[in-house]
Amino acid sequence: MEKAEILQQIKDAEEKVRIATKEAEERRKQLQAEGKRRGIEKLESAEAALRKELDSRITEAKSRIDTQKKALLDEGARKAEAMTSNARQRMGKAKEFVLTEFERAVDA
Repeated sequence: MEKAEILQQIKDAEEKVRIATKEAEERRKQLQAEGKRRGIEKLESAEAALRKELDSRITEAKSRIDTQKKALLDEGARKAEAMTSNARQRMGKAKEFVLTEFERAVDA
């Protein structure tokens, strides 16, 4: 083999190595980008699932609070009605007592 031929083979081999290195670097960048994209997709999916779970829990908590609020308001209304009824009943007795005391004072 001649020197020129050997040099040409070395140049060809070096060119093949450069091309293979460039292709490998491009492939590495593609894989990195794909991995990053998949990571972002998983993160977004997990965040969406978390938001959905939190929304569900918030809705459930609001429902429980509304139920408790209604029960407390209903109980308060019943107590207020009972107190009003009791006061009306006692009002008649109080009027009678005041009238009796007034008549007694007038008669004295």
